[in-house]
Amino acid sequence: MSVTWLASKLDSLDRDRVVKDTLTDMKRESTSQQPTGKYARIDDIPGLPKYAEAEPGEARPIVEEPARKAPRPTQVAAASSAISERPAWRRYALPFADLYSKPLIAIVIDDVGLDRPRSRRAWELPGPVTLSFLPYAKDLHEQAKAARAHGNELMLHMPMEPMGHADPGPNALLTSLSENELRQRVTTDLDSFDGYVGVNNHMGSRFTASRPGMDVVLRLLRARGLLFLDSRTTAQSVGESLAQELGVATISRNVFLDDDESLGAVKRQLATTEEVARRQGFVVAIGHPHENTLQALSEWLPALAAKGFALAPLTAALRKRNGWD
Repeated sequence: MSVTWLASKLDSLDRDRVVKDTLTDMKRESTSQQPTGKYARIDDIPGLPKYAEAEPGEARPIVEEPARKAPRPTQVAAASSAISERPAWRRYALPFADLYSKPLIAIVIDDVGLDRPRSRRAWELPGPVTLSFLPYAKDLHEQAKAARAHGNELMLHMPMEPMGHADPGPNALLTSLSENELRQRVTTDLDSFDGYVGVNNHMGSRFTASRPGMDVVLRLLRARGLLFLDSRTTAQSVGESLAQELGVATISRNVFLDDDESLGAVKRQLATTEEVARRQGFVVAIGHPHENTLQALSEWLPALAAKGFALAPLTAALRKRNGWD
């Protein structure tokens, strides 16, 4: 019996348990009243322009980690023993044991929750994938539970101010807000649902470059034990470096899959995702519930294992990147 086979089997058993527990919770809470967002579709938001993650005039290159040595066992043990209480990002993480036998691919789908049919298709992809929900989506608790029941990991996609004139949606974090106003908005977003491992920025090319604003956000994440995924919508982001300073578990996006939404372009980005995973041992790729992205992923994901990759939740990539068990 190989160690790899045993780890894979344990992962499968853990995921089955998570799915069973989530379905039980959904039945138990089906009659309870949950607060819901106002918008069911992105078209319902008054005056919101069509948005693409790419900022006008700014290229978004692949982001790769510098070469790292394999973590020593003492490093792993120290990181684990330093955690006296399991933070939220570990409590809600999808179980994943085999970090090192294969390159890990973590797929994060942003903007989940507004386009209900495509959001459902995203959480029904051959997973696990990590789904980042906008806090102003309608029936957010119900959608999040359904996504988790399909064996996926959950994130909160926090709207932040971009460069230019694109609108990130209601309750966005703006550089012009006072510290008290920022705290109120961040807290409102964080309270929109539960069971998620952390936060990544929706838009935010202006806000994530602001150290004072990001300091407020990251301290609130630290207090709740949440991780921060820096979507790197700008090369000037201070998100990851400041999170490291403050002791917030953090990781950055490596590849954007669908800045160009054409099917051929998405497939090329998926090929790039494989290349980055082989070079650095893991990769974090962000996409959106666009038609071509969903089609390309539905064809590509089932073939990963045969190519020697392991599809993993974001928290597994975070642990591998930091040498944490």
